[in-house]
Amino acid sequence: MSYVAMTLAGAETPGEHLQLAAFTAAVAVLFIGLGRRQWRTARHALAHSETMRTADRLVPPPAPSRRHRTAGVLWIGFGCVFLLPAVVNLVLAIRELIE
Repeated sequence: MSYVAMTLAGAETPGEHLQLAAFTAAVAVLFIGLGRRQWRTARHALAHSETMRTADRLVPPPAPSRRHRTAGVLWIGFGCVFLLPAVVNLVLAIRELIE
């Protein structure tokens, strides 16, 4: 069973499992952080949330919207999808080191 899981993960050594776990955990943290910011502010994650000055006037930030809040929840869900492979690869690496 573990042989099938390892071949599906694309890793053969504990080091490769740890690398995959670290990469997928980093991607999960990135997407969850992006989603939390967008969900909290209800603005696009890359938009500034403060008034900006141009040459001769002030430009207000975009208004909060329900669409951006919903998109933030979706980003959080997408980030959580990457947590499962991180945990699986970490468990496989530990199991491989113990055996």
